[in-house]
Amino acid sequence: MRTKKFFGILFGAALLLGSLAFLAVAQTTPSTVPSPINGSTTQPKTVVARIWHGKTLTSKADEYYQYLTAAGIKKIQSIPGNLGAQVLRRTDGKITEFTVISYWKSRDVIRAFAGNDIEQVHPLPKDNEYLIEPETKVKHFDVLLDERK
Repeated sequence: MRTKKFFGILFGAALLLGSLAFLAVAQTTPSTVPSPINGSTTQPKTVVARIWHGKTLTSKADEYYQYLTAAGIKKIQSIPGNLGAQVLRRTDGKITEFTVISYWKSRDVIRAFAGNDIEQVHPLPKDNEYLIEPETKVKHFDVLLDERK
């Protein structure tokens, strides 16, 4: 009887320790954020959104958009590690704002083309002809959820 009780206690202790180890691992923050980017929900990915904003006169907005897509968007889409881009446009009277959101595999990929200071804006050659009060910084965000359909 003592042997049965001993093995029962030993089994219970082993089960408890195994459970604690599992809980410790389960509560560890992962280094990547699961995100169903580009339709993939099977493998966790770290995706970084790089967001730039600029303003131009509404009278130049169509011309600037053509320039922005030809000289900027096509260039970043050709960089290894780029996952795509979006261009948002908002017109309020005489001023039109553009927001560009580009998606990247990691901040290291961004550093490969932008340098160590990834928040530094890299203006397009003709931006000074179009932009009003050009911004000097871009922002980066980790994409936690993307449920676009």
